[in-house]
Amino acid sequence: MENTISSITKYLMDCDFFSDEFDPDGNEEHLETAEKLLHDYPWKDIYAEWRRYLHEECKTPEAVINFANLFMYYDGADNFIPDPLAFIGYLYSMVDMDKYWDKAGETFDSLSCEIMTKAGLADLTEDPFYRAKDDPRVIDEIKKFKSQICNQ
Repeated sequence: MENTISSITKYLMDCDFFSDEFDPDGNEEHLETAEKLLHDYPWKDIYAEWRRYLHEECKTPEAVINFANLFMYYDGADNFIPDPLAFIGYLYSMVDMDKYWDKAGETFDSLSCEIMTKAGLADLTEDPFYRAKDDPRVIDEIKKFKSQICNQ
């Protein structure tokens, strides 16, 4: 495997998070690769590539849900997201939560709460029932992305 952010990202994100073969107990090869990537490269460069991957490679709801799970598994949400509203808005714009709630609801809620609190845009102490998908700022982003999709 080539050691560029792009090639490592492809290796990490081309996995099926829900597959029994993905990092089975005792074998965390992908997680270890992600940890090394996060250690060896600046987060801003990794995030730019992971975001590019999300936008260019994840064209179905299932692929976006898989990406969100991998993003959490690889500790992407432990880092500062420079465009939290757009990032979360894009995820929700690509997945019909009425249809995919069982597969994505908990993951998207957890991921978005973590990102929004880290960005200082949500305070779970003040609002313990906060949900990004109901936040007017996120809703605006969802509308923007859905509008772009309709205009393509």
